[in-house]
Amino acid sequence: MISVEAARLLDRYVGLLACGLLSLPGRRRRQLPAAPRKILVLKFWEGGLIVMGAPWYRALRRRYPSAEIHFLTLDVNAQLADMLGCADSVIPLRVSGGLGRFFLDLFAVLPGLRARNYDLLLDLEFLSRFSAVLTALVRPGCAAGFSGGSWRGSFHDLLVPLETGRHMTENYAAFFAAAGVFAGAEDSRPLEAAPDFPGSESLPQPFVVLNFDRKDIMPERAWPRENYEAVLGRLLAAGRRVAVISQRPVELPDRAGLANLSGRLDYRQLAALFARAALFITHDSGPLHIAAAMGCPTVSIFGPETPAGYAPLGPKHRALYLGLPCSPCVDALRGKELVCVRRSNECVTGITPEMVMRAAEELLK
Repeated sequence: MISVEAARLLDRYVGLLACGLLSLPGRRRRQLPAAPRKILVLKFWEGGLIVMGAPWYRALRRRYPSAEIHFLTLDVNAQLADMLGCADSVIPLRVSGGLGRFFLDLFAVLPGLRARNYDLLLDLEFLSRFSAVLTALVRPGCAAGFSGGSWRGSFHDLLVPLETGRHMTENYAAFFAAAGVFAGAEDSRPLEAAPDFPGSESLPQPFVVLNFDRKDIMPERAWPRENYEAVLGRLLAAGRRVAVISQRPVELPDRAGLANLSGRLDYRQLAALFARAALFITHDSGPLHIAAAMGCPTVSIFGPETPAGYAPLGPKHRALYLGLPCSPCVDALRGKELVCVRRSNECVTGITPEMVMRAAEELLK
């Protein structure tokens, strides 16, 4: 797996150099095609952001029903992109095999991308220069991308400002509106889920789901394990059935009412779990947005990033946020770099199990 720090260093230095070498002075901007035949969507990092954009990706399909739409993403997010139900194909680039495997994949895929002669490329990435460099190498008829962060060359014909002060769904709406695509109520359907999930037979409804996962990309977001265990104990003591999830297996003692599903579910199965759950309790993470997309109420814990930009919207969701003077400390326009002046994530650890239980009880009434 490519480390986040390695990816940032590559993007900062190699990406900047590539953008400079590939940028053409005096390049004329091209017009958006009226009826594109082939569309390429780029979105690599943060699976939660892919899910948040689901209504607009579907609106793109509805706007251009006869167009070929291809979605290029990282292998770790490929299943999520496929669950949107809007692309003719999802093209994965492997980061799970290390840097060498990633570039082998890239060089293998690039000739095919160029040969397709895309009429329109939509670059939804704003966390890196990589997608901008790829835009230049693919050579689409017209390209749209976000602006407002690090310089990313002169490869986009349509630039839409990314406003960090507004919710990400508003940024998506502005981006696609500039491309003539507008999401409607019919585009907000659930993700394509598996018909069932492992362990469902031992988990009668209603049940609550807890996210014990420690994030590799940004561990500062994660709520302490002991806090999750305290909430787990209180839910079980109150007679609630609880499912625990995590990307990796988590060891937990057998207890009545507890289903340990950690390390057992892929994204489609996770969506099936959330479709039946009464509540999901989690820190800021990709599964938070999968749960919201499946109609599951959520209690979410924010700290390094602000819920004003990323929390699920609506009355079925509660976002807990201390709003410390140093929060948020993540710069979305600089590769989501985090600079913690306190040298600890007090913004997350200061949220107590009691606060989480109060929010959970409100939603479970």
